[in-house]
Amino acid sequence: MNEELVVPKCYYPWATIPSPIATDFDQEEIAWYDNDYTFISEEGIKRCKIQQLSQVATYMNPTCDSIERMRPCARLMIYITLFDDYFGLTPVKELKAIADRVYEVMLGDDPQPDELGILRQMAEARKEWEVFMPRFWIERVSLNFYEFIVYGMLEEAPFKLAEKRTYPTLAHYFSFRKYSIGMGPFGDLIDPCTNFALPVHIHKHPLIKRANELLALIIVIQNDFASLKKELDIEGEFMNIVFILRHHYQLSYQEACIEGMRIHDEYAKELNEIHASLPDFSPYQEEASNYVYHIKLQISGCADWYYNSGTKRYESKAFIVPQYGREGDDIFIPHRDFVK
Repeated sequence: MNEELVVPKCYYPWATIPSPIATDFDQEEIAWYDNDYTFISEEGIKRCKIQQLSQVATYMNPTCDSIERMRPCARLMIYITLFDDYFGLTPVKELKAIADRVYEVMLGDDPQPDELGILRQMAEARKEWEVFMPRFWIERVSLNFYEFIVYGMLEEAPFKLAEKRTYPTLAHYFSFRKYSIGMGPFGDLIDPCTNFALPVHIHKHPLIKRANELLALIIVIQNDFASLKKELDIEGEFMNIVFILRHHYQLSYQEACIEGMRIHDEYAKELNEIHASLPDFSPYQEEASNYVYHIKLQISGCADWYYNSGTKRYESKAFIVPQYGREGDDIFIPHRDFVK
């Protein structure tokens, strides 16, 4: 392929705010890897340590200056990312059983000593949240994590595990990718980071639900652009909006990027309009507006992390080898595009 591909960057019609504690968990996360992620190979742990995953939590929740409130959020950012990386090729029946166990631990059942250490991180985060968050919020983030696995990863599995590549339609892709991107539980981190749990009846309002859905859809496209250069180098990788648009609509890579960005910008515009036209949530009007504002900050903060944190996550050979994967699954293939 001789095509030169310029991957667009994502911009937003609202401000990006720097976190005052952006790098404060860099050393702690190394200890978490060494103590609780020993089921990952030594080489895999080396790859994890240069990704700066805890900073995603701080970049995406930049108004939080509390180490105590941010610590379990940083734990979640790491364990949701590595859960997806490690179990991404796990057979459906086995993964469903793991999802059930994760849900039990996040709700209150402590893991046994012989269980995977990632469950200890989940239990520790839950205990830290229980100090200052209400039970209904614990149940909310636990259910959203369960749905991340069941409605996201499990729905992706038939495509990832199929012997013959089959592209989902764009609508189907968004239907499961909005869960597997993990923004259900990660959006829930707005509450501990702002030290206010949005009441259930407000959280379930259709406009708030749509704002949360837009958070996920925008991050899906943002992530697809950020990872495109790496994924062009991975043989068999096709779970990316650019690949899907290119396949179904016979577009060039550049045309697919332009169309993907158009969809992204429409979603960002819709989110801005929702924020500007919220209904009466009295006596929680200010809190509801602040919640949607922080959804917007999560989006621009994530882009800031991709572009400015120095993470090595999307460089070659940065991902861990998944369970049921093979060392070398992420090797270069010789026909990659030149990407700017």
